[in-house]
Amino acid sequence: MTDSPLEDIFHKTTGIKPLSADDIAEQLRNEENTKKAFITPVLEQRWPGQDRIVMEYYVNDGRITVDEYGIAHRGKPKKLDYLLLFHQNIPLALVEAKGRDHMADEGYQQAVDYANLLSVPFAYATNGDDLIERDMVSGLNRELKMRDFPGPDELWQRFVSESGMTQEMVDEYTYPYYTSPSSNITPRYYQRIIINKTTQAVLKGQRKVLIVCATGTGKTYMAFQLIWRFWKSGLKKRVLFLADRNNLVNQTMHGDFAPFEDNMVKFENSKPDYAHSIYLGIYQQFITAKDGQINRHYRKFPRDFFDLIVVDECHRSSADRTSNWHDILDYFDSATQIGLTATPKDDSDPNKSNIAYFGKPIYTYSLKQGIEDGFLAPYKVVVPELDIDRDGYQPPAGTTDVDGNPIEIRRYEQREFDRNIIVQERRELVAKRISEYLKTNDMRYSKTIVFCETIEHAHAMQRLLENENTDLVAEDSRYVTCIVSGEPDNEARLDEFTTNKCRYPVIAVTSQLMSTGVNSKTCELIVLDRTVGSMTEFKQIIGRGTRVVDYYTMDGEDRSKMYFTILDFRSNYLKFKDPAFDGDPVDVLTVPPNAPIPKPPIKPTAPDMPPTPPENRRVARVSGVDVEIVGEMVKYLDADGNLVEQNLNSCVRNNILGQYPTVDVFRRAWLDNHAKATFAQNLLLETDWAESFRIRYGYEVDPFDIILCIAYEVDPPMSREHRARLACVQRFIDRDRFNDGQRELLRLLVDAYAASGFESLRDLDIFTLPQFKEAGYTKLKAVKTLGGKNKYYELLGELENALYEEE
Repeated sequence: MTDSPLEDIFHKTTGIKPLSADDIAEQLRNEENTKKAFITPVLEQRWPGQDRIVMEYYVNDGRITVDEYGIAHRGKPKKLDYLLLFHQNIPLALVEAKGRDHMADEGYQQAVDYANLLSVPFAYATNGDDLIERDMVSGLNRELKMRDFPGPDELWQRFVSESGMTQEMVDEYTYPYYTSPSSNITPRYYQRIIINKTTQAVLKGQRKVLIVCATGTGKTYMAFQLIWRFWKSGLKKRVLFLADRNNLVNQTMHGDFAPFEDNMVKFENSKPDYAHSIYLGIYQQFITAKDGQINRHYRKFPRDFFDLIVVDECHRSSADRTSNWHDILDYFDSATQIGLTATPKDDSDPNKSNIAYFGKPIYTYSLKQGIEDGFLAPYKVVVPELDIDRDGYQPPAGTTDVDGNPIEIRRYEQREFDRNIIVQERRELVAKRISEYLKTNDMRYSKTIVFCETIEHAHAMQRLLENENTDLVAEDSRYVTCIVSGEPDNEARLDEFTTNKCRYPVIAVTSQLMSTGVNSKTCELIVLDRTVGSMTEFKQIIGRGTRVVDYYTMDGEDRSKMYFTILDFRSNYLKFKDPAFDGDPVDVLTVPPNAPIPKPPIKPTAPDMPPTPPENRRVARVSGVDVEIVGEMVKYLDADGNLVEQNLNSCVRNNILGQYPTVDVFRRAWLDNHAKATFAQNLLLETDWAESFRIRYGYEVDPFDIILCIAYEVDPPMSREHRARLACVQRFIDRDRFNDGQRELLRLLVDAYAASGFESLRDLDIFTLPQFKEAGYTKLKAVKTLGGKNKYYELLGELENALYEEE
């Protein structure tokens, strides 16, 4: 038989002899075989070279959800079929594949969406024959054949030309990222986009750039990669990295910036250094005041000394004299200036806005997107309701404080507790509930941050928490520690708290000191017994818990922190209503170059929030008040990133019942469906419930029974082992249509189902397991015994349905 025209083209294009008609018909059954037979060979010919073609490129890690039992489940990550790389692993094109029995058009929109998300210049959709191209730079598209797929040099030249890049820009754009010899860490997709967009902007002459990324998304890592690229290429010879806290600079020097080695120095105002390339410093060292004398130490450098300045956390308020960056940037105005923040502010006054100063963000990666991608930890919010917070507190006439002093008789509201009046029993109840939560959720060694209204409140809460946890305080007095402004050894205690190499301290009680700049990766509980005054501050506080991390405990236990909990005693959760979770503005006050540094103004507060009293002001303290927790609400993030009171279990139940209102309707649909694994995933909202069911019930459960349990209240669910032994399964195996050898093999397959689930039976490698070898079966013999590969898969479908027949 001669080749068909299509087969002839395939043969000439790829040099591979076409398969027989029967084999082709079998391969066209699904997308994977289409890729293997018609797409991958062409791409390998057109894009030769090692590691230029990435198959099944995972865009993200898959969103994490938390069920009502506190067990985290990671959903399916997004992935595209092919990512095509140019020089230095630059993504240049992507391909979305469909099976030969589909139109290429069906993958077009998905390809374009992925190209927009990943900032890839060229997107393609194909069914192995037809090919649709979308040029993301020009916006044009065209129709081709798969055999005409463009090569890397052609696409690169088109990209360079359409982007208006000069050779200097190309050289800088393609400069390699730093990679550690001992690590294969590469930038995530949004980090690569930010680095490349910033590089392009700087090369095109943009002098100020603003980068907005949620806390925990690697801003310092991106800053390092940008500085490394500009410095190593020679484009920027001297760089200044500005932060506002000493521990941030130390973390950076010993962490992401460590590869700079001896080329890096920490700025000290007493000993100016001109011999290094990379300088790190805090604002407080560049401008100091003593005995009324203002010292601007940055002026010891020439104005053109630095070529690049990176400002970390450029959202910080400059209202006080120790955190002003405008003056420094104005002095070094010839340098390229890059601002990093998680909380941008849009304001027309350039003296009060990082957006007005730097310009619109070149790229924004939000907390919501980070959670959606699975790079950041989701959260649940537990809101205990205290009767005194709900109803307020009005002392009886003639009430005095604990020292016998009369107090103002009026109704005190929740926002006033620990600011205008201290109710001892309220504090004790909060400490008791925090401790109970840690104990009942097996979290007594889980890193916890407790935010209090004032420094006095923090010290008092430390003592109350010690009283509630005397057994662990006896193990180590650092179990509960107070980290507030003005305390000695704060930096050492912060270092101990943030590293998993130190078990203690476990509970850190603070007022405001730990709300920003604390890289507490393993923090699993954030307690708010403080009214947060703005969304900016709220986002910064929540950022303490957003990292997803695998780590070893001091006992050598391998643990994963997949989500965190907010225990909110002050109803701050209402601030989650901002759909973008974007924060309110932060004012920035400029100090004129020759003006005296002003005294810090009173910190602005939210309209419904009383001013923070001075720490030395006496606040009335009362005791003998009955205080109770009258309710507790738990809120979860839903699939759209909104906080809902309904838990994940209820969301899944509604999803199932909305389509199949009765168990009989569901069972019929299940038996009629030939792709039961996908069917189950869609009903269960693509979350993995198997682990939580195994932990809860102590045995393996089939997806069918998980659905019955969640939606139709069949509890306890049937185990896979039990389902494998049902009479209906045995009746199927014992049918006259099978001989003894086939019955033996079917029983082994049912045993394998009980151990590892039905999907494992679809892989012919199942026959390499010991139980099949012991029975004398090889892969070939087993398939042959059951009538060949096609017959085996047909028989599998029948066996699968037999598992779910009613008794």
